[in-house]
Amino acid sequence: MSDRAIQIDWSLTSIEIARLSALLADRLLAAGWPVFRCVQADESLTLLFAQMLRPPHSVQTILAELPPLLGKLSKQIGKQKAACRHHSIVVNYGGVAGQDLDWVAAQTGLNASDVIELHSNAVYTVQFIGFLPGFAYLTGLPEELQFPRRNSPRARVPAGTLAIGAHYCSVYPWESPGGWHLLGHVEKVMFDPEPPGDAGHSLLQAGDTVQFVRADHA
Repeated sequence: MSDRAIQIDWSLTSIEIARLSALLADRLLAAGWPVFRCVQADESLTLLFAQMLRPPHSVQTILAELPPLLGKLSKQIGKQKAACRHHSIVVNYGGVAGQDLDWVAAQTGLNASDVIELHSNAVYTVQFIGFLPGFAYLTGLPEELQFPRRNSPRARVPAGTLAIGAHYCSVYPWESPGGWHLLGHVEKVMFDPEPPGDAGHSLLQAGDTVQFVRADHA
């Protein structure tokens, strides 16, 4: 992309990409590459360097090293899975916060309870963090619930709102505009700007898994 940035495009979307990306970033930092930020997206990872790439850390070097390195790291994904956290997040489905639940039900031909069951039975994986601090793009949404974004985004979506859009699911960590379909509300704090101790700012990290639990079943 420039003399300080390299973008790696993945050939396909996979729930394993988040884990592979995290492993790659850690390995490059440990090897002394001047990486100061790794930006993960749906099908790519962009490595931003603190300085212009020069020997021994050159563009040619990293292009030569990446294929065998990615091969080795892909074999470590099984170990990385064990290190990833699993989260159970209680949801109050429907109501004012989940005003699109009935619309989603109508589109699927199911009733609202069946939509909730379908959504809460799935296990999701954090693909990457983007859009807002702590906004986790979760893959694993059942195909029956995959709909395009709204034609007219809402000017205000409250923090803690659970929503779906395309093949993703997420919880809005901040109040913001949003064009996804709203299913409910969670009380859990998704992003803390001043976390206690060594806790991270974002509750969810790439590679973590999530299952949503209906509040009246918790």
